[in-house]
Amino acid sequence: MVVQEATLLEVATRTLLAQPSASLGEIAEAAGISRTTLHARFPTREALLAAMAHDAMDVIETVYAGSGLDSDAPVESVLGRVVDGILPLGPRVEFLLRERSLDTQTSVTERYDRLDAPLIGYLERAQSRGELGREIPAWWIAWALLGTVHTAWEAVADGRLAVRDAPRLILAILLNGIRP
Repeated sequence: MVVQEATLLEVATRTLLAQPSASLGEIAEAAGISRTTLHARFPTREALLAAMAHDAMDVIETVYAGSGLDSDAPVESVLGRVVDGILPLGPRVEFLLRERSLDTQTSVTERYDRLDAPLIGYLERAQSRGELGREIPAWWIAWALLGTVHTAWEAVADGRLAVRDAPRLILAILLNGIRP
């Protein structure tokens, strides 16, 4: 059986999120391949983790590229597309936030540090157009948006929030705050 690399990385991500100490053999078993096949693609656990991180960043970049961050479209519609694109990624992206061993891999950390530049750039332009206030730095708005998406993932996983309600709540808290 030939397993596509993207599918293998998704299975590895789900497996490691559920069981962080899973061995490469357990990951291979979950993917329906032999340990030898897994080792042929990823000779070490570190190589697999780096590939998983780059895969997660690839999907985020794809969402960003399709969200209109390079446009001057209204904030609500652009951020709505960002949220709609990132929300279903849940575990694939959450892996980046949890896997501390990636902190020592320069290729991963350097790319991660640049990852949100398109979002931040869009937010800065929205601030200069007067669509968003300037009292909060654009990087903070980006982090707040992504942090709220993370909170929504957890609420959906806990059964507290329906997936279909998450985008509305995320944008409401970000754009309107909590005041009446």
